[in-house]
Amino acid sequence: MDYSSAHDTEKNRTQPSTFLIVLLITLMASLNVHSQTIFFQEHFEDTDFASRGWYDNNGLKLSTAEHVAGSKSSVEFHFYKGATTPTSGGAIRHAFPETEEVYVSYYVKYSENWEGSNRPYHPHEFLVLTNKNGVWTGPAYTRLTAYIEQNEGEPLLSIQDSENIDESNIGVDLTRVTENRALAGCNGDSDGHGEGDCYRVGSVHRNGKQWRAGSVYFRDDRGDYYKNDWHFIEAYFRLNSIVDGKGVADGVVSYWYDGRLIIHHDDVMLRTGQHPDMRFNQFLIAPWIGDGSPVDQTFWVDNLTVATSRVVTHVNADPYRDGATHAFSLLQNYPDPFTAVTRIRYTLSSATHVRLTVFDALGRRIRTLVNDRQSAGSHGVTFDAGGLPGGVYFYRLTTGTFQKVRRMILAR
Repeated sequence: MDYSSAHDTEKNRTQPSTFLIVLLITLMASLNVHSQTIFFQEHFEDTDFASRGWYDNNGLKLSTAEHVAGSKSSVEFHFYKGATTPTSGGAIRHAFPETEEVYVSYYVKYSENWEGSNRPYHPHEFLVLTNKNGVWTGPAYTRLTAYIEQNEGEPLLSIQDSENIDESNIGVDLTRVTENRALAGCNGDSDGHGEGDCYRVGSVHRNGKQWRAGSVYFRDDRGDYYKNDWHFIEAYFRLNSIVDGKGVADGVVSYWYDGRLIIHHDDVMLRTGQHPDMRFNQFLIAPWIGDGSPVDQTFWVDNLTVATSRVVTHVNADPYRDGATHAFSLLQNYPDPFTAVTRIRYTLSSATHVRLTVFDALGRRIRTLVNDRQSAGSHGVTFDAGGLPGGVYFYRLTTGTFQKVRRMILAR
């Protein structure tokens, strides 16, 4: 990868299971009950970007020929053959209030001849930076840069934290030694998702770590995955907890393709105890092909949203669809946070006995929602929290071979 661009069995109420208590304590460490905030939306209907908070490069080109239904235009990124940046120039930026979680959604369409980079890295497309760097900082060498992009048709999420690298311990596993280390490569594997890449650029090293979809979703052939059709993309990053001065692997990265969840991990590390006050605060659209575009090619973007949590703005998107390829799945409740009632969805690949239980933050069983044998397929149940105080709750799905716990927030 090249990132060198500038750019239980259930116990009783008084004896909750040990594994659940440990999980709850870990997850609670960084939690704040909150409501959803939409930071900004950009529909690319005119070029007065500066008035809407964009800066750095306000010379973007709009296309009235390519746009989603109900829109007048989209933003166009046209690469000449051999170019590293599109004709519209370098990155365009937008600051937003500091937050531990960020959600990004947009429509995207690629030209029929789109080839990307023809490398196992690039093009860069959308980036998120944090308050640990300035509002003009180049994104390639930072305390943390998060990337939303696709490589050779495969969606991916990735991070760099090259500025955190301990240059005196390149290739040394520092995960049990110090919090003053990098997470995306060069100083060990902090979350079990691999050590990441580590490579030298000039006098320092840079790194990069990816979470990929595992399949091509922007394809050459016509059909549901045709790259020359508009597709609705959503991505979400949540910073991991810091407990007793140490990073805990409970960060989240998620990616939806046309409403289908195709990347999801809730056990990642995005920061260490070196930066406990790290927050996301800057969004960039920064198309870049480091080795030069292999062909004359174009992609378009429309109806962008940046928020704290999921905002379903695609009319055909089903917030309960899950594209994960495991046999059983437990989806995040929807809505979340919720004020009274929420819906919990799950999938069974075969008929089995199912127990779905809700616990409070102390691991005490609050309610058993399901305790029965159910058929294979998708299932859903409504949780009515009437009479319960606001705060954090957890729900656990248990079958004969599968167990999963998720958290939810009751906002009062």
